Amino acid sequence: MNLLKDPFISTTDGKVSLKDILTSNKDYQLQYFFDETQLAMLQMLSSLSTVVLKPTAKELNYYLSDGLSAEKYDELLEKVDSKWFESERFMRLAFSSKAKVADAPITKLVSGIECGGSANALGLFSESSKVSVCCPDCTHVLNYNLHMNIKGECFGPTGATGIRGGGSISTLISGENLKSTILLNTICVDYFNEQAHLDDDSESRVMWDCPPISDIYSAPKIGLERGLFALAYYIDFSVSNKQCTCDICGHTAEQSVTTFQRVKFSGAYGSTKKGRDSGAGWWLHPYTPRSVKEDGVYAVCARDQNWQSWQELTSYVIGKDTDKTSVKPAFIINQFQNKLSIDLSLNLLVGGNIADQGSIAGRVYDLYAMPSSLSKNNARISLVIDAGLAQKERLSLAFNKIFGVGYDKNFVGGIKSQAIQKFTSNAQQIIQQILLDVDRKESGFLRKEAIEALNKEAQSIFKSVQRKYQHDLPLFKALVKGEYVLYKADN
Repeated sequence: MNLLKDPFISTTDGKVSLKDILTSNKDYQLQYFFDETQLAMLQMLSSLSTVVLKPTAKELNYYLSDGLSAEKYDELLEKVDSKWFESERFMRLAFSSKAKVADAPITKLVSGIECGGSANALGLFSESSKVSVCCPDCTHVLNYNLHMNIKGECFGPTGATGIRGGGSISTLISGENLKSTILLNTICVDYFNEQAHLDDDSESRVMWDCPPISDIYSAPKIGLERGLFALAYYIDFSVSNKQCTCDICGHTAEQSVTTFQRVKFSGAYGSTKKGRDSGAGWWLHPYTPRSVKEDGVYAVCARDQNWQSWQELTSYVIGKDTDKTSVKPAFIINQFQNKLSIDLSLNLLVGGNIADQGSIAGRVYDLYAMPSSLSKNNARISLVIDAGLAQKERLSLAFNKIFGVGYDKNFVGGIKSQAIQKFTSNAQQIIQQILLDVDRKESGFLRKEAIEALNKEAQSIFKSVQRKYQHDLPLFKALVKGEYVLYKADN
């Protein structure tokens, strides 16, 4: 089976090929049980599309507007050394005879279901028994997910940090159907080369064709295709000739996989401290927002269990500068803003893991409506997000009044923390709903609507706390003062 030619993608219409999706007008829907796997598949398919099409910005605009014929796909595929995308080779390197090989159940490749003993993440999204076997077709997306999305710390000493860094947030453009989504996240090679500043002698061959030999993986030496599928492990899957119903995609297969084996690479990317200290540099991964600091470049990650993606949405689309940090949107967002001239309904998909050291404590998988012209109307997004952040700050100031009543700081701090967490969580849905009108309403009205809805939510949360402590006179008096702060800010 070849990933560039044959059906391996699970959809509601059965298994289909990349060619089927890109060259037909059928509205295929991915079928995977976990949003994490769906996200990884979108990343992987867009990267595979880049390998085949290698489009310039002009060509990608044409494919988006006029389509891609099956004949054109075959013509482009002839120029690709497709043997490296055979199922037994894709993203796999053989172990050294001296290597100490670690093995684990495939359960570990769905990072929301830990099969270890971590108390804060065990069975977070489903029981580990729900994922015990997969079909050979799904090993490819699980392998890709391991290299690109799962933190190495989740595997302890046998874990490795990949080219994107550990626990990175992904931002993808979501189109009106699967085909347009894949094309919108396909990389324009001319624009990437312009932005990535690669060396003239950079290596574009994939790592399982040309393994790295240095201990430091210098970013300017990593070509586009090599980086899109950069390895962090030597890896293999044990395939059994036993029929199964796949726990990842739900399809029946004649062969099954229950375990995988791995050995981590000894070298370091610029996503690690060792790599940064050695001058490896940050590789411009197309789907990764990045934080630029004085001591280097870092992947943008979800902060903690109480974090919500709306708080950073402006950074993901426009960028954000503070005294010490500059957050840059992912390359794919810049490509859409600067190089694509299509008129399609689209959304921004934000996804990733919320990691707590070596455990996965939560998941992010959010979809936001975007202006039809990100380059012209992205200020509307800022208006809505700024309204949410300002209201969160006002609510925080209102609750600060309870710290002066002489009660234990941990007790009153817990009251405030729970209220802020509730507002942040509820604001997620409010902001997503308001942004659905981002193209239909004038910016001033959009901002007013956001302020009114978010103020109402903040006041509701504050009143519920007041009612709870109405018989605790010192706290209630402090909350009355806080109420004045909250409502005064409105006026």
